Amino acid sequence: MTRTYHKTIVFTKTPLLRTFKYKDIFQIYPANLENMPDSNLKRHYPIILEYWTDETENVNMPSEYEELKDLFTETATLLTKQDMILSLLTVISNHLFFRYNDTTGMWGIPILKDDAGEEANTWSSKWNLAFYHAPGLPAQLKITEFTNVDYSKIDYVHHFPYYLQDPNLDFTATKEINFPATIDMTLDSYFSKSDKIRVILDTAISYTVSAMELRQQKKTLSIISSFTAVETMVNLEYRDAEVENCETCGQQKFKVAAKYRDYLLKYIGTGTNNKKKFNMYYSLRSKIVHTGVRLKTETLFADLPKEEKDKEFLNLIEILQMGKLAIIQWLLNNP
Repeated sequence: MTRTYHKTIVFTKTPLLRTFKYKDIFQIYPANLENMPDSNLKRHYPIILEYWTDETENVNMPSEYEELKDLFTETATLLTKQDMILSLLTVISNHLFFRYNDTTGMWGIPILKDDAGEEANTWSSKWNLAFYHAPGLPAQLKITEFTNVDYSKIDYVHHFPYYLQDPNLDFTATKEINFPATIDMTLDSYFSKSDKIRVILDTAISYTVSAMELRQQKKTLSIISSFTAVETMVNLEYRDAEVENCETCGQQKFKVAAKYRDYLLKYIGTGTNNKKKFNMYYSLRSKIVHTGVRLKTETLFADLPKEEKDKEFLNLIEILQMGKLAIIQWLLNNP
């Protein structure tokens, strides 16, 4: 099967200063191309993603667009592969890996100088397309094999400390991206799964990516996305379990809340406080879903005591990491 290699610019919100390559599947490294646009004020850091596709990965064209078949197939195939890799990196790491996908554009003010001062008051808004481009860049993105890059390999951190000890979820750009030491094993497990199982995994992964995307502006929806990722994995775990009903009342013996809690205890850990914490989080999930309660810090400039703000912030981080680990731990325990 003939492979076609691709090189593209994607983004992170924390600097990537080193390289990571997963087998012969894909690699990422800092973008250092000629005539690259740059700004000292940037919060989206361009990086290079290299990967390949072959004919088995072609995305089928809807019949009503048959005249655009070749263009659609190529574009859809490339974006599907990119999104799979970016989603995996987002779930396994503590960082958001993303590409621009809003093609409608937006009003914005081009920052002509990093230190414009009062001059910035004379600038006018322009209609902007979310597109990273400069003359000569497209020609530099053509490859026929993976590039030999002259960067040191990315730093690795022990598994649980990576996720649970002060994770940098793109809070600060003064740190650089690193990965858990288990990333290769997690990816090995993912790529070993059948298409049927990967469809379910991809659903859980997509919810976790949404949780990362929404965590700053839509905190309650971020939590719901993370909870839904866990529930997707619970359904995967118990997909073949027979439903037992109570002979007296007819109710299911093994209820959703119990499965949810037991799944997390099995895969994340049976620590002293975990059972209580998982029950508390499931109660929070139910309260949000069934009563419409929002996080108190959802409101901009919420007038709350610092202790209450900090508590909600920590709960959000723990639930985000719980959603990630619900997927990662399943993969590591089902290689």
